[in-house]
Amino acid sequence: MGEDWTRSQITNAINAGRILHNNQVVKSGKILRAGDIVEGEMTGQDMPAEPEDIPLNIIFEDDHLIIINKPRGMVVHPGAGIRSGTLLNALLFKGSDIERAGIVHRLDKNTAGLMVVAKTAKTQAALSKMFEFHDVKRTYIGLVEGRVEQSGAIRKNINRHPGMRTIYTTCPDHQGRTAITHYKPLQVFKKHSLVEFQLETGRTHQIRVHMKSINRPLAGDPEYNPKSSIKTTGQMLEAIRLEFAHPITGKSLKFEIDPTEELQNHLTRIQRQVMI
Repeated sequence: MGEDWTRSQITNAINAGRILHNNQVVKSGKILRAGDIVEGEMTGQDMPAEPEDIPLNIIFEDDHLIIINKPRGMVVHPGAGIRSGTLLNALLFKGSDIERAGIVHRLDKNTAGLMVVAKTAKTQAALSKMFEFHDVKRTYIGLVEGRVEQSGAIRKNINRHPGMRTIYTTCPDHQGRTAITHYKPLQVFKKHSLVEFQLETGRTHQIRVHMKSINRPLAGDPEYNPKSSIKTTGQMLEAIRLEFAHPITGKSLKFEIDPTEELQNHLTRIQRQVMI
């Protein structure tokens, strides 16, 4: 890491969800195996997050878990100088007293949509295993530059960009981590497409990196499409559907939301341009 970090600082970073094991948040004490990948970020001011009264859009809640519709612009957990206004701060205020406040996966700051959060340690452990073994089906939609006229799959390994450590890039098969994205066009316009995505793997920035690699970057993506033809508050990528078996009851669960108003407004404007 390039610094001499204390055990408590490292523990705080792990508990805040900033250290990932095979792209999943973990609790301290995780046993590593050959081939495992551990990545994350540390700051010199790592400290426990504080509870904050931040409204959450809760889609579903029972005694075991919560389904949240995360807005675009909300960071999931503190890091990189961000100490407040995160989902973790909000969950702590809600009364969560388990590690990482029950967060078992994440969405990028400017990716909106559905997240599942555990309310108990038992549920958290079960959900973590389900994400590790890809037992949670997540469906995204995104507005991309250019025409996507056929369904397909992108199978390109992903690694950190060698010159810019905050973003990722595709790389040869013998490098990086395996990443597979399935995509299907939903609407095709003159210069843009609305595309549905299914992830076979769940790498950091996976959809954003893969779509850039085929010259179909997400509209409004500040890191991977800074010259976007559409000006937005962030990449037009949204997690609209979650499907999984309840980790405690075993009941099949499916949650689906409409696209955000921002995305719908962009689609309306594009459709009008085509008609003109």
